[in-house]
Amino acid sequence: MKPTKPLVLVATTVAVAVISYVVIRFWDHLDGDRIPAVPLSAPITLAVLAAAVFGVALGLRARFTAYREVRTRIERGLLREPNERPVKPIDPLQAARALVLAKASGLVGSVFAGVYGGYGLFLLGRLDLGIYRSEALRCGFAFLAGAALIAAAIYLEHILKVPPEQPGGDGKVPSGAWSGRS
Repeated sequence: MKPTKPLVLVATTVAVAVISYVVIRFWDHLDGDRIPAVPLSAPITLAVLAAAVFGVALGLRARFTAYREVRTRIERGLLREPNERPVKPIDPLQAARALVLAKASGLVGSVFAGVYGGYGLFLLGRLDLGIYRSEALRCGFAFLAGAALIAAAIYLEHILKVPPEQPGGDGKVPSGAWSGRS
């Protein structure tokens, strides 16, 4: 899988924002002043998803760092400390699931940021009424939470990027090296 380009997510956000803006204007034209309300749960849900994806990224980064340190020590011929906890490598299936989570989260974040961004742009022209001010504020928070979800997804993809093999390295662990099993 190729990494998601941030420009694709930004373009998706802008395209969805334009579509959202046009649909809301059309809705307003047909139904007068009865546009749909923005749920309070929208920014909260997006923010929780962003925090969860960011948490997965931090957890995997810590595990990758620990595993790289152990591999470096093994390559240098250093022995394992007696009280050191063994470090297991990342399961490839777990990494693949995290990558799918990152790709899906980036797309979901860009779509929802676009929806609430376009809705918020429509509401900017109606800030004189109190109800529209609160709706615009919710749209702004939902847009920011969607942008945070995009950022967390891009960071998780960055964490999961496999480094290129070193020149001359065959990728094998030296014989007699610690395999992580006790």
